[in-house]
Amino acid sequence: MKLVVVYDSLGGNTQKMAEAIAEAAGSAGVEVEVKKIGEAFPISLLEKADGVALGSPCIYGNVTEAMRGFLENLESLAKARRIDVKGKPVMIFGSYGWDGAWVMEEWLKEKARDIGFKVKDEVCVEVGDNIKYHADQYLGKCKEFSKEFAESLKK
Repeated sequence: MKLVVVYDSLGGNTQKMAEAIAEAAGSAGVEVEVKKIGEAFPISLLEKADGVALGSPCIYGNVTEAMRGFLENLESLAKARRIDVKGKPVMIFGSYGWDGAWVMEEWLKEKARDIGFKVKDEVCVEVGDNIKYHADQYLGKCKEFSKEFAESLKK
C-alpha cells in the first residue's frame, strides 16, 4: 500500500502535520511519499497511489494560492481524462489561524470530490498555535487520524 501526502505550508504548521501523518502511516505499514506543492513530481504519482492526503493552511479564509492552483490543474487533468483518481481514497488536513476550519471541512473536501476522489468524511484540522506551542498533543491527533486512514487502505 502507498500513501502520497501532498501539502502546502507557509509557517511550518501544516508541514509538521504532513510529517506526522507520514510517520503514522509508515508505522502502520504503508509506504509513504511526501510532496510539497512547488516541488517537482509527476502527477501520475497520485494515480499510482492507493490513497492520498491533501493538506493546506488556511490564509484569509482560503487554502493557499499554490494549493488552489494545484487542485484546479488536477481537476482539469481529471476532466480531460489525463489522470484517473476516480474513487481513490483521500484524507484532508490543514491548519488555520482564526476562522478557517470550514475551508478544509467544506471547500477542500468538495474540490477533492469534484476531482473524483473518495473523500474521508472527517478532516484533521488544527489551529496553528496549537501545533506551534503544543505539538505533542495536537500532532498526536494527526497521527491517530492518519493511522486510521492508513489501516483503511489495507482493507
